[in-house]
Amino acid sequence: MEKRKVDLYYGSLFHDIGKAVQRTTGLKKKHQLVGAEFLKPYMNEKPILNCLKYHHVNLRNDNLADDDLSYITYIADNIASGTDRRPNDEDVNYKWDAKTPLQDVFNRFGKHAGKRYLKPGELRLDDVHSIIPTDERHDYTHADYSRGVERFREGLMAIKPTEDYMQSALNLMEATMSFMPSSTNMEEVADISLYDHMKLTAAFAMAIQQYLDFVDEHNYKRRLYTGAQKFYKEMAFLMMGFKFTGLEKFIYTIVSQGAHKQLRSRAFYANMLSEWFIDTLLSDTELTRANVLFESAGQGYILLGNTPKNRRLIASHCEEFNEFLQEQFGAEIHVSVGTSQFMSLQVEKDNTFDSYSRIFKDIDREINRSELRQFDARQIMELNQQGKHAGRECVVCHAVASLNPETNKCKLCEKLESFSKNIQQDDFFVVNADEEGLPVGPGAFLSVTDKETIQKGAVSGRIYSKNQLNTGFKQQTYLWVGDYSDLTNNEFSKYADRDWTKEDNQSAVGIKRLAALRIDVDDLYAGFLAGFANQGDGMYTTISRYASLSRRLASFFNVHLNAFAEGCHATVIYSGGDDAFIIGAWDDILKLLARLRGYFADWTDQKMTFSAGIYMYQATMPINIVARRTNQLLQEAKLAEKHRVALFDSSMIFDVDEFINDVYYDKLVKIRQFFKKESNRGKSFAYKLLSLLRSRNEEDRISFARLAYFLSRLEDDAEDTEAFQQFKESMLGWYDNALEIKKVETALSLYIYEIRED
Repeated sequence: MEKRKVDLYYGSLFHDIGKAVQRTTGLKKKHQLVGAEFLKPYMNEKPILNCLKYHHVNLRNDNLADDDLSYITYIADNIASGTDRRPNDEDVNYKWDAKTPLQDVFNRFGKHAGKRYLKPGELRLDDVHSIIPTDERHDYTHADYSRGVERFREGLMAIKPTEDYMQSALNLMEATMSFMPSSTNMEEVADISLYDHMKLTAAFAMAIQQYLDFVDEHNYKRRLYTGAQKFYKEMAFLMMGFKFTGLEKFIYTIVSQGAHKQLRSRAFYANMLSEWFIDTLLSDTELTRANVLFESAGQGYILLGNTPKNRRLIASHCEEFNEFLQEQFGAEIHVSVGTSQFMSLQVEKDNTFDSYSRIFKDIDREINRSELRQFDARQIMELNQQGKHAGRECVVCHAVASLNPETNKCKLCEKLESFSKNIQQDDFFVVNADEEGLPVGPGAFLSVTDKETIQKGAVSGRIYSKNQLNTGFKQQTYLWVGDYSDLTNNEFSKYADRDWTKEDNQSAVGIKRLAALRIDVDDLYAGFLAGFANQGDGMYTTISRYASLSRRLASFFNVHLNAFAEGCHATVIYSGGDDAFIIGAWDDILKLLARLRGYFADWTDQKMTFSAGIYMYQATMPINIVARRTNQLLQEAKLAEKHRVALFDSSMIFDVDEFINDVYYDKLVKIRQFFKKESNRGKSFAYKLLSLLRSRNEEDRISFARLAYFLSRLEDDAEDTEAFQQFKESMLGWYDNALEIKKVETALSLYIYEIRED
């Protein structure tokens, strides 16, 4: 990458660092100058420092060269902010509150405005409660800023302003400034973090430079400063969307033998195909991860300059990658892309919803067309020429190529099985030309490495770290992976043994079954498009809020799901930007559903919901069947209405909150308490009661009489007469309401599962 591009990246990425430094003391000095003075000991390159000094009008220097990079940072900052700067001093008539904390991006989402804040601090993975917005405002003090700035300074000492450290700089920014507000102007909504704003500024700056190079414009002052209003109307930008199809089928369509040993590695490997697709495209177009606005679960959006070269690179990259996918997986996995050109006015404060949403709708139309014609005539002929294979199949995935006759497993499945051990134990990975690794792209293979080897400089290739933010030489990117597991290995059948319920050498308690949980956010695409259109006549529909909302949702499933699941007898198999697949002990899966619902409601201010499917099964059932049936239950729940859960069977569909509040936390608890007091009422009583509930017929009152008689006959022998009477009255009261009795039946069934022994 050319040095001027590298300089522009660092100058734009760090352009507002002076805001954080200034707030450590409340120094009455322009943040542009404060930032340049702070950065100078670490990056004393004039083009970089100029981007910090001169990215506002009020400090314009008439001696700047017409092609000074600060002009690009200036206009990129304006676009990322969502509104143009005033032509005079930025402080005129503005009121500032340096103690204001970051507001929740969901405040301006949906029809009703919220008033929630995030607590001051740095990005932490071990303290979930500190990162959930609350109604209580905690002022951002000088000390809070000082801690973040000092941590940033320490990381900065390990960074050099070269191409090798570009990702490290981005990592460092996210770790330290994700909870600092970008603006403390009391007339603005402070819901964009300093990290998100500076990242987006760098993304626009790099895209603008690409566009200006294409139109052969080097007088940045004329084009971007004096002619700024005209530039805002130029189709200077290109949004690219991509979507992988077939990844989910690849993960779960495996038979029983050895499936558990590679299930998680398949999910990780499928994710790495998407990651490598992104990184190689960014490398081809000379952009960075700052330009990735959203990426998760094999789909995402990338911001580029609107140039013919970028369009050609996107097309050729997609074609080359699909050829690799076809060679490796046949017709199983495919990636489709779509693009849309746009001007900055479409993503700024005063845009219209139609102009904003048109960008993403155009992309989706192209992706949909691409999915309908995945293969051209040549590729179809190549697939057909493969013919029908004869002979043995891989005992794991049924492939017939590259079989090891000793194990009857294909080469890929053997590698995945071996690699699965590393998913939990290792934190660093590398992609290079070593064919012993897993193929993730043309001539590219994924292997495991370690921190010590990286620090010695003994690793060649692109380095990835998992679930941590690292700053260091050639630290390319990090991977947020939902990989929580209560097991030390992948023997998921251990969950069915229920050893944790044994006391004093007694038998395990509860039915020996596993359960699979599949959750998926409702109406996510509609939320991304129109979520900010309902307040302020759509004035909050900006690309900065889209990027912030995307990152916040992705962090729920990718970053913090591990903490949410802590203590549950469960294993996260897969977690994307809006969905997750988890298996574990059946009762802990229910507990985890209730826990995730509570966290998600807090996370989104109850402005988003998810649906779920839960399937109970025996440990010997093949995972491909488990995944298919769990997904079927999820789809049944979604068809019923949003925010529904299908529990074990398609006939048992509830509103998620009704199930959690009325069944799990209310009726099931009352049933437990009743049987605890009535110790002489054993399983036979519970089974008889369940039978009576299931025989309910609204047109035949005899079933009600049977229930009343059954309960009344036993009341005289109750250990606690008052408690028994309350239980009886509750049962009879619930019996007249079909929904309530369905909830009681479900709760009683769950209780029987809790006490039943196989």
